[in-house]
Amino acid sequence: MGETPGLLDDYLRVARYHVRMAIPPTAVRIRSLGARQLLARSGLGDSGASYADLLTAARAGDTRWLKQRRRAVKPAVLAGLAQTLAQQDMLPEDRTDALAVYDLIRTALGADALPAAHQGLHVQLALAWQGATRARPLLAAYRRITDSVRGDLELDLANPFAGTGPVIGWLTAFRKLLPEPPLALEHKAGVPPFDRLTVATAVAGIDEPQRISVIVTAFHPDEGLITAVRSILDQSWRNVEVIIVDDASPPEFDAVLARAVALGGRIRLVKQPVNRGTYAARNAGLDAAEGEFVAFQDSDDWSHPRRLELQVRPMLEDRRLVATTSDGLGVSEELLVTRPGVRRSRFNPSSLLFRRGQVMDRLGYFDPVRKAADSEYIGRMVAVFGEAAVRHLDSRPLALIRLALGSLSRAEIRPYWMHPARTAYMSAYQRWHSRIAARAADPLRPRDGSRRPFAAPDHLRLARGEAPERPEYDVVMVADWRFLQGAQQSGLQEIRALIARGLRVAVMQLESLRPPARRRWPLCGALQQLVNDGRVDQVLPGDENRAELIVVRHASVLQFPPDDACLLRGRQVLIVADEAPGRLADVDRRYVPADCSRAALRMFGSEPLWCPQDPQVRAVLRSGTVELTPYDLPAVVDGERWSAARDCAGKWPAVVGTDLSDEAVWPGDVRAALTVYDEVGEWDVRLRLPDWPRTGYHPGGPRSRLVYDAGDLDLRTFVHQLDFYLHFPSPDRIETFSRPALEAAALGCVVVMPERHAAVFGDAAVYCGPGEAEATIQRYHADRELYAEQSRRARAVVAKAHDPQLFVDRIAGIVTAPHPVAPAQRGALIARA
Repeated sequence: MGETPGLLDDYLRVARYHVRMAIPPTAVRIRSLGARQLLARSGLGDSGASYADLLTAARAGDTRWLKQRRRAVKPAVLAGLAQTLAQQDMLPEDRTDALAVYDLIRTALGADALPAAHQGLHVQLALAWQGATRARPLLAAYRRITDSVRGDLELDLANPFAGTGPVIGWLTAFRKLLPEPPLALEHKAGVPPFDRLTVATAVAGIDEPQRISVIVTAFHPDEGLITAVRSILDQSWRNVEVIIVDDASPPEFDAVLARAVALGGRIRLVKQPVNRGTYAARNAGLDAAEGEFVAFQDSDDWSHPRRLELQVRPMLEDRRLVATTSDGLGVSEELLVTRPGVRRSRFNPSSLLFRRGQVMDRLGYFDPVRKAADSEYIGRMVAVFGEAAVRHLDSRPLALIRLALGSLSRAEIRPYWMHPARTAYMSAYQRWHSRIAARAADPLRPRDGSRRPFAAPDHLRLARGEAPERPEYDVVMVADWRFLQGAQQSGLQEIRALIARGLRVAVMQLESLRPPARRRWPLCGALQQLVNDGRVDQVLPGDENRAELIVVRHASVLQFPPDDACLLRGRQVLIVADEAPGRLADVDRRYVPADCSRAALRMFGSEPLWCPQDPQVRAVLRSGTVELTPYDLPAVVDGERWSAARDCAGKWPAVVGTDLSDEAVWPGDVRAALTVYDEVGEWDVRLRLPDWPRTGYHPGGPRSRLVYDAGDLDLRTFVHQLDFYLHFPSPDRIETFSRPALEAAALGCVVVMPERHAAVFGDAAVYCGPGEAEATIQRYHADRELYAEQSRRARAVVAKAHDPQLFVDRIAGIVTAPHPVAPAQRGALIARA
């Protein structure tokens, strides 16, 4: 990507003080190499240096180069760049470059120039990639590393199984990570330390009538299964049965299974006829279980001997509790605890222990996907019984989780990044859980997973070797679907119109870097419900899919796109220009059209056409190098089912408002949009704000205002409250189209806006300057017939000009057009559509 300095600076203005904390996680999550340029631009300040210059100096260890620029650079942001290189880990040189940038900052500017978190991460990376010899002096040089991270590093540097040194000193320190009784290691030859785990002193047995059934699932078991089963048999809670469910391992693994069963008389073996994954195996174990309580044990992990006791005791003392969970400590087979960028002790989904009858009567079984169903089950439990009924034990970790190199599950979850299939699955089940919590959905699930009420990606759903069905779609709509701004509102209306026409539609999620967000957000509820209902499919970038038409719903998602391979291919690609590339004053540069075109070609395999949705945006794009459609995209407003006649405004005071979901990104936009209210009288003012993280905006002011987050109510519900909708955006914005204002007109509000929007809205609005808004509102509020006539006129204009059929006919003409024989014919074909 050839991001210009001006565009980078404008993205940094949008990020503002979130640069250091939010851009690295976002860059790692979206896998964008271009985001590195953004961090370098911020970190190098006005030094005149570039990202390439920084890498050259870092690789050469040129401390003088950075010292000469020390007054201009931001060491913390440059450290974030090093973090991004390390955690993206996309290019062969990324690991050495990340360490080189950290070394350059430390040697040129001093160790204290690095924030504490980056000091720790630097040593963690050095230990993981370069070894103890390199990590030890770094640990000594950094003084601000947190006690927990320093303790883990010192522990691993003393680990005798990863180096040399006495066992006793290391073991004494390692024991402090877990509860009493202290750990010990058996004397076993030829097995890793993890499989030698035991306790130094016998744990006191607890004999109670309540039985706990512990389900241990296995596939291709090895010595780890013996370790796992022994850790359950050694529990202080004696009334335990162990159910080993083998997930159709070949006969050569029967010997290991027999050894595991022979460990005690409380062990049963259930063999699955075909391999269906961990959660189908757990469901078989649930059917075989007889205990009042059920717990789980992964076949390669180890449970502390008091784990079951500590987790079941709160439920015996409080009948309102239905389940407990606990933390686990991830370690290697050599019992190393350091994982770069990952907190040592973390929530362990496999620690779930619950009341079998009560929970299964309400929830039924695990979703039999191959991964991530334990988190879904716990979330479903919370949705049904409430958060207070599922208690997490805030104590030391009660299990050691074996982190084997090459583990598929571990490779799919890394710092700030999760496999797209897992992300999509989480978004889907969270939407279902929200409906369960609202008592709008049934939580009970059958064992076979049939009639799943939410979407599950092929990557998680299909059995090993099972070929996925890859339908060819008529339209795939690509956007950042996390938040309901104007582009997404329009996209949803368009999707519903295409479905009603009978076209096969899918969506793809591409996260935008504008603005960056530290946390992961699910898809917006309205779209996720369409996916969960099976009305549209969600395709993932790594899935091989084909479409007649790919519609990129807003261009800016292509400015810092993911650099991983995208396997979606489209016969034709349309980029909707709902926003101009920037503003009148050549600021707020959102995208470079040529960059976006190149990204679309790389990702989707076809040269894109650009389709504006605003005449002013068309005028801007016409002067560039991109190829435009001969028409603007018709905006869809399907208001027939929800519009109602209004014969007058409400009682005094009238309700006036503005939706700001498309604002609050560029500094000053919100203030500009609210300027009109400075001159308005004592009206009932209501505002709607976006769900995504806002850049420090607070809608304060001298007048009382009712403020909603977008998640509190949808746009139409908000607009339905209003008598007057005011649209007075910043005057340096090029766009004249506004989705919220159009929806307000369709609902019959009197929409008031500047004259320059008349080419788009026509008679659907009334026009005045900001200083005339007060008089305009008073005139229409005082004249019942005038208000009713404008309301009727607005609804009629929108119904005619924005009928869904206009959009559907346009798109249907594209997807049914003959396949072009040469790229030059593409524009003509679309023009005929």
